[in-house]
Amino acid sequence: MLVRLTKLPDPSAALRALEEIFFLSAARTEFASPEARTSFFRTWTGWYVENAPWDIWFWRDDDGSFGGYLTGCLDSADAEGLFETIPRYDTFDDLFPRFPAHLHVNVRPERRGQGIGQQLVGRFVEDCVAEGIPGVHVVTADGMRNVGFYNRLGFTEAVLRKPLLFLGRAL
Repeated sequence: MLVRLTKLPDPSAALRALEEIFFLSAARTEFASPEARTSFFRTWTGWYVENAPWDIWFWRDDDGSFGGYLTGCLDSADAEGLFETIPRYDTFDDLFPRFPAHLHVNVRPERRGQGIGQQLVGRFVEDCVAEGIPGVHVVTADGMRNVGFYNRLGFTEAVLRKPLLFLGRAL
């Protein structure tokens, strides 16, 4: 089932699962120190936890375990501190008026291919539509395995600014 972080009785358990799933999914696996690992995690998730916890969705199984998560932001251009937090995020700021919302989604490797990511993205898109947002985007790297996933979900507007790839979906 899909559930918002802010609606969970124990958000700390969900945030521990988010961290675990994040590192199971991350392309980077080696760090010089535990502090470097923590810093890497905070760079990519900290802003969402601190500034938009209501836009964090989880897939929670009947047994209480978490199969995946989505962190999102409804207005990338107006997200105070985001540009300073995520490296090179301003690379595509000229596209934000058409695609203001963005998301990051990760699913446990053993749970991929079961529709969890699709449901997480679908739920966030519903929130965007309800708010009258004209489009949503993701930023990935050219050639990454997730490009096909996003294409299947309607993210068809592609802009490559090496090595980053912007994928947008009009709503």
